[in-house]
Amino acid sequence: MSHFDPTSRTWFGPRQPPVINPAASIGQVIVNILERTPDKLIQIDADTGEEYTCDKLRLQMIRAALNLAQTFKISKGDMVCMVVDNRSCVTSILFGCFLIGAPVHTLDASFQESDLVHLMGITKPKLVFCTEQSLSTVQSSIKLAKFEAQVVVLDGSDKQMRLFEPHDGEKLYRPPYIGDSDRTTAVVVCSSGTTGLPKAVCLTHAQLIAPYTMISHMGSNTMLCFSSLYWISAFQMLLLTVFNGFKRVTTSRPFSPAYACELVMKYEVTNAFVPPPMLADIVQYCEVRQLALPTLKTVGCGGSSLPDALKQRANALMPNGRVYVGYAMSETGGIMALDLFQKPNSVGILMPNVSMRIATDDGTLLGPDEEGEILIRYIHPFVGYYGNEEATRALLTEDGFIRTGDVGYFDKTGFLFITDRKKEMIRYRGYQIAPAQLEALLMEIPGVGQAVVVAVPEEKPPHVDLPAALVVRSTGSKVSEHDILEHVHAKVPDYKRLRGGVFFVDSLPRTANGKCNRREAKKLLPV
Repeated sequence: MSHFDPTSRTWFGPRQPPVINPAASIGQVIVNILERTPDKLIQIDADTGEEYTCDKLRLQMIRAALNLAQTFKISKGDMVCMVVDNRSCVTSILFGCFLIGAPVHTLDASFQESDLVHLMGITKPKLVFCTEQSLSTVQSSIKLAKFEAQVVVLDGSDKQMRLFEPHDGEKLYRPPYIGDSDRTTAVVVCSSGTTGLPKAVCLTHAQLIAPYTMISHMGSNTMLCFSSLYWISAFQMLLLTVFNGFKRVTTSRPFSPAYACELVMKYEVTNAFVPPPMLADIVQYCEVRQLALPTLKTVGCGGSSLPDALKQRANALMPNGRVYVGYAMSETGGIMALDLFQKPNSVGILMPNVSMRIATDDGTLLGPDEEGEILIRYIHPFVGYYGNEEATRALLTEDGFIRTGDVGYFDKTGFLFITDRKKEMIRYRGYQIAPAQLEALLMEIPGVGQAVVVAVPEEKPPHVDLPAALVVRSTGSKVSEHDILEHVHAKVPDYKRLRGGVFFVDSLPRTANGKCNRREAKKLLPV
């Protein structure tokens, strides 16, 4: 259970040394684990039926590492970007990059040009992997971001085939030690601050290794996760699979409740991860058809709040399992709290080697049942945002705690509750939407004088946040909701649409320093 130290006013999870050495490089760890059970089935491609044993995956990742170095001239420290879906070959390529010490910046295949220009412009990768569908967007984004990169298409192209060609050095290959695992970046994932566009979060080799304190190859569990590697949850599920010898089902097809249930039943899936909106879709689909999912033992859920009523409905569909809610953020690399012991509306107790505090806006530390901002410190520290030292400094307290922007409290028994978000970033079905980006588009429209974007809850469960625009027309303007939606939706991907609507107001409230007061602006929305 979580323990409170009244002197430091800090909550602690249990102190527990990781089973796998976090001082090693992640590539060393993965090869070592795969060598232990070479004939065990570890990955199944649901799209093609192709199966991967541990030995096949090990050999492919080694070939990828050797060919990345020899054919593509990628070496330690060279940034590699993946704008990909969840197809099976991605695992081998990612692990190959780990072996040579090339940090990997992961982006989603659905991203459009504006997202890619910003995000790839931060890391300026030397090599970019993408799909045939996203090739033209990737190429134009590279040009607009003004850097040069090799591009490899993952649809059976000649370059992809060369990546997995046999290599003379593969039989005697031993994974190298890349360097200080607490300082060496393994992957770069995306996160966001309270305003502006996403930032590039650097995660170290140690952060990827250390959270997995239970390692076992004794079971025959099967994992399903639709998330692409853009989300930290996808890394967590991938490494959980490899470290514990699970089978992993991969698919490049998009999520639907029907397809998810089909895969669960076909492959007898025991472990899955879904964000709350997907869970709600699955629950509704099963309830209407009176379906049960008896093979499921655990369903991990996170990324946004999960109503307790939805959680109980989901549990009713799993006679041999239940939903587990986790609390994490990209900067920590792992799950920080988990509801191992259920308490309604709580995200559970602290995981091993995690420290948390609850603080007021002025930094005063609070005790049990007192609400404030959640501060997190993990034993393996956050090393920073790529190319953004100012944002890194702003995130951390002087003694290394991360300011999460989330509001919550611990009860007297050590259970953590999340009650609100200080962050202005809007979450919609796992994606994060920057209000400032939408506001910039709104201000391009003739007749729009002022605009602010806020989150409104969806009317139907699970009540996810929807971006809505509050607009002040210019004098004499007759700009309509249709005009605004047409302009914005033509320039953003589907998940950034103004699903919450457009509302016209006479003026927008401001803070003392002249900025729009979003909290007060939200009160202008019709009830």
